[in-house]
Amino acid sequence: MAKKKELLSKAPWRGGDDDDSDKFSGAKMKVTKESDGMSKMHVPSRGTKKGSLAEDEDSLEIDPQLRYSFDRNYQFLQRVFTIDTLVKPLPPAMAYNASRNLSFFTRIFTQFFDPEGIANAQKSLGLGQEDKERRPQQQSQVPCLFVFGDSLVDNGNNNRLLSLARANYRPYGIDFPQGATGRFTNGRTYVDALAQILGFQTYIPAFSRVRGQALLRGANFASGAAGIRDETGDNLGAHTSMNQQVTQYTSAVQQMLRYFRGDTNELQRYLSRCIFYSGMGSNDYLNNYFMPDFYSTSQDYNDKTYADALIQNYTQQLTRLYQFGARKVIVTAVGQIGCIPYQLARYNNRNNSTGRCNDRINKAIVLFNTQLKKLVDRFNKGQLEGAKFVFLDSYTSTSDLAANGATYGFEVVDKGCCGVGRNNGQITCLPLQQPCSDRTKYLFWDAFHPTETANILLAKSNFNSRAYAYPINIQELANL
Repeated sequence: MAKKKELLSKAPWRGGDDDDSDKFSGAKMKVTKESDGMSKMHVPSRGTKKGSLAEDEDSLEIDPQLRYSFDRNYQFLQRVFTIDTLVKPLPPAMAYNASRNLSFFTRIFTQFFDPEGIANAQKSLGLGQEDKERRPQQQSQVPCLFVFGDSLVDNGNNNRLLSLARANYRPYGIDFPQGATGRFTNGRTYVDALAQILGFQTYIPAFSRVRGQALLRGANFASGAAGIRDETGDNLGAHTSMNQQVTQYTSAVQQMLRYFRGDTNELQRYLSRCIFYSGMGSNDYLNNYFMPDFYSTSQDYNDKTYADALIQNYTQQLTRLYQFGARKVIVTAVGQIGCIPYQLARYNNRNNSTGRCNDRINKAIVLFNTQLKKLVDRFNKGQLEGAKFVFLDSYTSTSDLAANGATYGFEVVDKGCCGVGRNNGQITCLPLQQPCSDRTKYLFWDAFHPTETANILLAKSNFNSRAYAYPINIQELANL
């Protein structure tokens, strides 16, 4: 007991520094300058004992002073709580049980003071993954990817909105590792596939969920039912229009600025290397212009003047992105939506025909797409200095997939894999509905959206080919 009292009187937390056996006594501290200009204090060890924290100093990112305090206390506890001091005074039976469990309890109560224990604790709690999610920007071809659009690329922003345009229920996400996340397909969206091709090791998060430095990898602002016009999609409930998405992005830029210590020029240089993707316009036709019972736009405009009005609004929105750092921008044409299962079901029912696309819608869309391509030319020819825009001809690429479905492995190109009614397109995929068994054979997942297989094929075709990309492909854009 005398020995124990003597040790306790010399406990490090009592402030005494007269313990000659302390391995840090007489040690000299030194300060070095790191590459980032920050100072780092080093506490050299003299005669480090086995089991000491200082044995692997670089394995933990702990402040040197805190490490020094931990190590002194840790070594002291090892000397005090031994078999001699704890077990011998106990009755034999109790001493036996205590000695059997001593190593177990020692491991439990000291695991948070050794590198292996900290690593195990972080792993069990799911911690330490944030840094891993930030690292892909060093390995990907571009440091970040920002996404704007509608349900074709929405990955969960509508989940908390009072809206019919939601997909956070099964069987949506049936082939996605995380399940029903709010993606309007069975697996990955087009931008999910694009992010993987670009080298990102994790998917770009929905803006509604992204926090802190994760913004530096990019964010997905897309919202189901959204359009270029603010009122577009109101028939389905709440959503985030393109104007609102741009506003969210400008807010994100303000948040990112603090990670560049308020240096706007440095932030601008960083954003100029990122890719911005914008896919808008589909809902401005499906859930606006061609819904005369709900919207007046078809009475206020004709096909040409409506396309002109959309382009005028879109020009302002894309220019706003440019003003807040966007330099490498992808814009997509509206796909051949006159041929999606929803339109096939409605049009063929009304006209008592089968297998025919709604050419009335397709012709109106072609006017918009033609204007959008001309806008890309104007931007690239000096209207937005230093910017490079790429036009993706989604109309032609989706048309080719349908026309040559067998070549790509598709057996069904006019029906949804999941849905109700004619072409599985009269009512979209319902909660807990049983979808088709082999999704890879279907071009469409539901009444409106492609399957994961189709999304991947489209992303690959746009990445390193100019067949559907103008004036350069996405890989060339990334390398600029």
